[in-house]
Amino acid sequence: MRTTTHRRSALRTAAVSVLVGTALLAPAAAALANTPTAEQRTAVQRVVAAKPVKIDIGAGVTVTVKDGKPYYNGKVLKPGQTVNDGIYLHLSADGKRLYSKTQGGGTPYAVWDVATGKSLGTQKNSPTAAVKPALTAKPSAASVKAWQELRVSGKATGITGGTKVGLQQKQRGTWKTLPASTTVDKSGAYSLRVKLGLKGKNELRMKSGSTLSPVFTVTVR
Repeated sequence: MRTTTHRRSALRTAAVSVLVGTALLAPAAAALANTPTAEQRTAVQRVVAAKPVKIDIGAGVTVTVKDGKPYYNGKVLKPGQTVNDGIYLHLSADGKRLYSKTQGGGTPYAVWDVATGKSLGTQKNSPTAAVKPALTAKPSAASVKAWQELRVSGKATGITGGTKVGLQQKQRGTWKTLPASTTVDKSGAYSLRVKLGLKGKNELRMKSGSTLSPVFTVTVR
C-alpha cells in the first residue's frame, strides 16, 4: 500500500510540474507572438519616414517634401537647382536647405530645413552668388625663440578643398614666399607648422593664388 501511494504521489507531482511548465510557457509564447519582427519594424519606419513635409514659403505657395525630395508645381527640385518664375527657389547642392523668395518679399532670402520643414531664418545674399575668395590666419604664439616651432591656422572661403596655401614673410620691404605650405581641407580649414629664424618682429601673411590673408606678426627672440 505504501508503494502504491508513493507512485501515485509521484505521478501527481509530475503532472503538476508539466501543467506549471505549460502555464509559464504560455505567456512567453504570447509575448513572442506579439513582438514585431525586424521586417515589421522596418515597414513601420518606412511609413513614418514617408509622411510628407510641407514648407509654406508664403504668398500661398507650399513646397511639399516627399522621401526627402522637395516638389514645386508637381516637379521635384534637384540639388543645386534654381527656379525663378516669379517665385524664387533654390535647393542647396547637398539637398538639405531650401532658399525661397516671393514677389514683394523684400531683400532677404528665407532658408528652410528640408528634412523638418522648419525655418532657419533669412540671409541677405543670394545663395547662388559667387563667393569672393578669402583667407584668415592666426599664429599659435605671438612671440617665440629662434627656430621654435609654432602653428599658423585659419579658414579659407571660396577656395576649393585641396588647394595649396603658403606662408609669406616681409623682408626689407618685399614679400618673400617661404618653403612652408599646406593644403585646405574640405571644410576650408588649414593648419601649418612654421619655424622662424629672423630675429625681431616678423610680418607674415598666408597666400593662395592671388588671395592673401591679413598681415599678422610674430616676434622672434
